Amino acid sequence: MTIEAICPASCGELLQGYIEGGEKLISYSINLFSKVTIREEQKKSIGKASKNDSKAYQMLEQVFQYYGYHQRDAINLCLQIDSSIPIAKGMASSTADLAATAVATANYLGKKLSEEEIAKLCIKIEPTDSTIFSSITLFDHLKGSFKKQYGSIPKCKVLLLEGKERIDTIDFRKTDHSSCLKENESALKEALKSFEEGIKSSDLKEIGKAATISAFANQKILYKEGLEKIGELSEKLGAYGINVAHSGSVVGILYNEESFDREKFYHMIKSQPYMKNYLSIVSYDIIPGGGKIINI
Repeated sequence: MTIEAICPASCGELLQGYIEGGEKLISYSINLFSKVTIREEQKKSIGKASKNDSKAYQMLEQVFQYYGYHQRDAINLCLQIDSSIPIAKGMASSTADLAATAVATANYLGKKLSEEEIAKLCIKIEPTDSTIFSSITLFDHLKGSFKKQYGSIPKCKVLLLEGKERIDTIDFRKTDHSSCLKENESALKEALKSFEEGIKSSDLKEIGKAATISAFANQKILYKEGLEKIGELSEKLGAYGINVAHSGSVVGILYNEESFDREKFYHMIKSQPYMKNYLSIVSYDIIPGGGKIINI
């Protein structure tokens, strides 16, 4: 038996910070995926994971335990991860691996996990992005509870600037950012208000405004050289706004083809000195999140 599941990447977060009494975020998903394959083999496979796959094996065992199975019941399962998502850039690569593993493992056992169950399982391993939800979700990425779900945002694309810097989320969180988070609380309150107004009225400009507020507020916590210039240029050429990975190095420019002059943006930005910090600029579609089985 072979089971395959996928979960998408994010391009950072639309909002992240101290919101409604604690740290929360709103991620969004793009059409870039991690694929997890689980297959039965005669040889013993559990415990032979590479360093990169060890969290996924931990999830596999956790799902077995969740449904009352013993770890030894998974001994002949082999887990393979094929991911196109850059690692340690703030693109939810690890969350995608874990969520896809959870979905595939549950399917192997003849079960189906809810998104809330997947969230709780992921949080036991590490802080988790809200890309595990099909809807845009305000999510407590540290405790695993979701605060509010918003459905989907209007059709939109993102121009993703992939930073060169790799940032380990666990190491990043070892630094106490609480004072900056508290300082940013009023800005995030304003951002959330704009975001919710944008969702209610299907206004991408309001959603972009919210994301931009959060991106600039985060400069106190994780500075991105040239971000203000990127924001100014993208707005001048018709983008809705910018967003960042609040604990990573990617920057997103929210746009659609009708209003944003992408070619002019490429031409004008490529010679800027701050572009030394970026590897590539690639356009992606914004899509619903969540893990799903693909080989049915």
